[in-house]
Amino acid sequence: MTFASENEAFHFFNEYAKREGFSVRRSSTKKNRLQNTITFRQFCCSRQGLREKKYLEMPDRKRPATPISRCDCPVKLCIKLDPKTSRWWVQNFINDHNHDLTAPDCTPFLRSHCSINESQKCEISSMKASGIRNCQILDYAAQCSGGYENRGYQEKNLYNFTLGHEQSTMLADDADSILRYFKEREESDPDFFLKYDTKDGCLNRLFWADGQSVVDYAYFGDLVIFDSTYKLNRYNMVVVPFLGCNHHRSTIIFACGIVSCENDETYRWLLEAFLQAMYQKRPESVLTDGDRAMGKAIKSVFKGTAYRICSWHMDRNAQKYIHDPAVMQKFNELLSGMCSREEFEKKWISFAQEVSQRVPSRQWLKTIYKCRESWAAAFVNKKMFLGMSSTQRSEGLNVDLHSHIKSKMSLCMAVQQFERCLTHKRTKEAELDCKSFQKEPVLQTPFPELEKSAAINYTPCVFRIVRDKIKMAAGLVVNETLSSSMPLRYIVARIEKAESQYIVHCSILEDNVEKLSCSCAKLETAKLPCRHIFAVLIRMKATCIPRCCIHDRWTKYVKSGFPSDRKGGAFKVSSYLLRYHELNKIARLIHSESASALRISFHTSFNSLHSPTG
Repeated sequence: MTFASENEAFHFFNEYAKREGFSVRRSSTKKNRLQNTITFRQFCCSRQGLREKKYLEMPDRKRPATPISRCDCPVKLCIKLDPKTSRWWVQNFINDHNHDLTAPDCTPFLRSHCSINESQKCEISSMKASGIRNCQILDYAAQCSGGYENRGYQEKNLYNFTLGHEQSTMLADDADSILRYFKEREESDPDFFLKYDTKDGCLNRLFWADGQSVVDYAYFGDLVIFDSTYKLNRYNMVVVPFLGCNHHRSTIIFACGIVSCENDETYRWLLEAFLQAMYQKRPESVLTDGDRAMGKAIKSVFKGTAYRICSWHMDRNAQKYIHDPAVMQKFNELLSGMCSREEFEKKWISFAQEVSQRVPSRQWLKTIYKCRESWAAAFVNKKMFLGMSSTQRSEGLNVDLHSHIKSKMSLCMAVQQFERCLTHKRTKEAELDCKSFQKEPVLQTPFPELEKSAAINYTPCVFRIVRDKIKMAAGLVVNETLSSSMPLRYIVARIEKAESQYIVHCSILEDNVEKLSCSCAKLETAKLPCRHIFAVLIRMKATCIPRCCIHDRWTKYVKSGFPSDRKGGAFKVSSYLLRYHELNKIARLIHSESASALRISFHTSFNSLHSPTG
């Protein structure tokens, strides 16, 4: 019997050992001194040899001795290279074990039968990069191979490989690594923006935004949401994503910062970098988690921008000081109840008297009252926040980050995982864009012309909101106030609650509605027409939604005038992995065709794949 290579002989002997129930390893070699090539190789049973006495008689042993597996088993396979044919032939084979062989169901746990091959390493690396946990990888491998005993490796092998892979990415000079990565991004993306700062030779602050983020901000940068609740434990650094809301009411990422400390100066640096990346375009409003340093920086850098503290964070902080449900209900009325500023001040006096009895609560009361214009509905309801009151979008991103970014990751790997989240969200947006143009909703309201107009203009998610407003408009009464001049004035109220009235003004020029406004200010704050405006349009027998009521940021066509690149730089892989995945695509097609073919065709394909010549 001859073999084309030393490795082929080893795999043959190892497969034989697997069937018999023992493990093998490579042993001694002999070389041709002139050519410095191996001409002889011995493979042996893994239990060949004996442990040296010096390792058995260690008086100062710090760890318990590992169990002895060697029993001087004589089994071996010796092969020799024929210089004429360049093939290996069997010189000697001894098959006489001095120990019991392993049962078939235990053989997969022997060392030479539980290793990770190169193709498995590629798949594992790809799955780990996608945030898949080791236990899920083990289950997937068992499912694909037809059982845990057939997957070829065990739990320990997987953990050893993934640990070594992670350690290889933890470069000693991680800051240089991340900067090199971003320099490569700059070369492929001319609009990529990078800014960083060092302190004592270490990376102190980092900010970046790619070209697609700049384009997205141009369309959806009216509202910016950000907080600093996600931390990289390995570096004690804070991730600060700059988020927004796109035309599908989904989270969109404008930029990201990573900082080593949270203070006024750091946040000013981040916001100034953000403005620089976005060509000095300030947002109309900002929603944050209520961090004081962040709030000061916003007021300093984003002058004239409306600022709101997340209502969920306000409610959670209030629970630390308020333990009476009745008093907590009063605070929630101050937080989100519809009232005038004068009514708020009256309610505050009553609320503060009940809470200030406890000493720790007094300072908290002073603090939140001082910034009441940033959280109380009486002060922020008439400002543009697109109908949002909390940073739940940022919280949702943090969940994604936790599933992808691990505390022991290098900074470079953490950034690349963040960009995977970014690419995932952009892919989802592209999917929703496609669906919005491919499908039309079924009309449901008694006003099909208005509903059809909404369906033509708005994305499906926003359309459903607008349709609900059209439905609610049917329950409103509209009275026109006589006037000889523009704008026309309408009084709108609910049928069962006539005392609650809203005023709608309408300007008409040459039979076209030029401007509509309502005292509820929803058109200005949410950038969507309210039910009161729809009630007036129904009264006017309008056949479409006036252009003055349609904000581009909610329409299907908002990004149609600008090409998008939603891929980003998240999926950068080595050339080896790239070649592997390309070949794997073709192999999967062959496997699928062969598996579904007739039996004779299946065996032909199976034998072809296993033949040495392929």
